[in-house]
Amino acid sequence: MRETLVYRKGISPGTCLILFFAGLLAGILFVQTLDESSFAGIFSEYFLNQYASLHIEYRKLLKYVGGYRFGQYAFLVCCAALPAAPFFMGGILFLLGMTWGTLISISTVRLGLKGVLICVTGVVPQIFFYVPAFGWMLLWIWKRGSSRKKYLFFVSAGFFFLIFGIVTEVYLNPLILQQILRKM
Repeated sequence: MRETLVYRKGISPGTCLILFFAGLLAGILFVQTLDESSFAGIFSEYFLNQYASLHIEYRKLLKYVGGYRFGQYAFLVCCAALPAAPFFMGGILFLLGMTWGTLISISTVRLGLKGVLICVTGVVPQIFFYVPAFGWMLLWIWKRGSSRKKYLFFVSAGFFFLIFGIVTEVYLNPLILQQILRKM
């Protein structure tokens, strides 16, 4: 009997976690190889004090954040429809982990535990909406989806959560972050 290899279109949750944490580690190691002068303006006391007293123009922020997040979501939706979706998702998860690792490392080097608190506060309200929004596409790939109806359902449900995530990121997050920064 001959065995044939069958290409499976899925990616397991364990692989996703490994890729994310590998990216996180890569981001941390990247920051450790740089001089502290490389990120001198990021997370400086001056910048944080300016942000704490900044008047925010919500319309401009909504336009910027909305365009950025809709672009990310559209890219993810398009990638999820491709046969090579697991490879794209693996790369996206690795880059996301690397971004978070870099951000948390820089904030820790510059501000210590205060920096970690600022990073967590910077993502807290909207992360509860963005994880399901982007998670629908990951779920589609984990389940090796092939039904157009299910795909459109996941895209629609994710879009709904994306809108709430953008609204909380624009209107709620700056208020929370400014309050935290004023108390530090």
